[in-house]
Amino acid sequence: MTILPRYLLRVFLPFFGLCLALFTAILLMNSFLKLFSLAVTKGISLIWILSCFSRLLPYFLGLTVPMAFLVAMLMALGQLSERGEIMALRSSGFSFREMTRPFLVVAVLLTGILLWVNHKVSPEGLHSFRGRQSYASQQLARIDLEPDSFVNLGEWRLYAKEADRVTGNIKDAYLVRAGVDRGLRVSAPSGSLRLKKGQGFVLELRNGALQLPGRTSDKFTSATFARYRLFVPLSGPVEMGRSPDTQEFKSLHLWQMARAPGMPRERRNEYLVEVSVRSAAAFSPFVFFWIGAPLGLGVGRFGKGKGFVVSLGILFVFYGLLAFGIGLGRRYDSLSFAAPWTADGVGLAIGAWLTRRASEL
Repeated sequence: MTILPRYLLRVFLPFFGLCLALFTAILLMNSFLKLFSLAVTKGISLIWILSCFSRLLPYFLGLTVPMAFLVAMLMALGQLSERGEIMALRSSGFSFREMTRPFLVVAVLLTGILLWVNHKVSPEGLHSFRGRQSYASQQLARIDLEPDSFVNLGEWRLYAKEADRVTGNIKDAYLVRAGVDRGLRVSAPSGSLRLKKGQGFVLELRNGALQLPGRTSDKFTSATFARYRLFVPLSGPVEMGRSPDTQEFKSLHLWQMARAPGMPRERRNEYLVEVSVRSAAAFSPFVFFWIGAPLGLGVGRFGKGKGFVVSLGILFVFYGLLAFGIGLGRRYDSLSFAAPWTADGVGLAIGAWLTRRASEL
């Protein structure tokens, strides 16, 4: 690698790393707050939060990498323009192609990586993340015992007229099962709720009665007891039959489902659009290169500040067109695969015109 490409990359890469970290942190913030709240409520460790982020990260990188590339390229070229180095390079005989080749190589490399991430790594990571989140949400690390209120104990609901949060003692308790044997009711004048560390909660009711409805509404089974014990584990069944979203399927699977006989029109369009969007988004760094490079090498002092503002405007228009293409593809069968490429097509057309102008300078 010659001196000029090394120098341009040395200016570009710090901007790229900073923008990538900033954009990714902003997008992860909402998920972080939800995970942190879940971890505090359920008593889950910090390691679990970090492992969840490692699974969710590829999903957000599919969006933040192209954004960071465009902003970093325009800011790097803006800095060179502020220093007068762009003008000096032009005066020294360096062509548009020679000055932009390092950025083109980076754009092609990022596009190749994003194709792999968007079609395979991101769906797998998102599916794993939501599965772990669903599992964690079912865990019980503590129970907020309050008088005159219902408390969820797995598939049971407990009501107590009086409750002591410190000792766990309860009075005038009423217990209802919501799952299997729905309608089972247990009542007792006294009892206690204790934590069995690392395992679950033990509910003990004393000198009470239970009722189980029969097959008809006018019949039921009734019995009394001296002591009734119930153990509630800290975690419930995994995923509770959660149905994966479209974004959790790998592209090959989506394509196969879209082509399956009898697939409803809306579902088929949704699957095809999702596959197309993943490819179109992966090619966005390549599209951004042809727009950003000629703008950054234009005549005059471009500046870092102006480069940042212009890059945000480009991102707004590009992703607006992408959203427009997604809506169009889901509405019309014939455009389900082609419409999401609208943003890339418009971007390449504008980039070709800008590049032609910049090459003539």
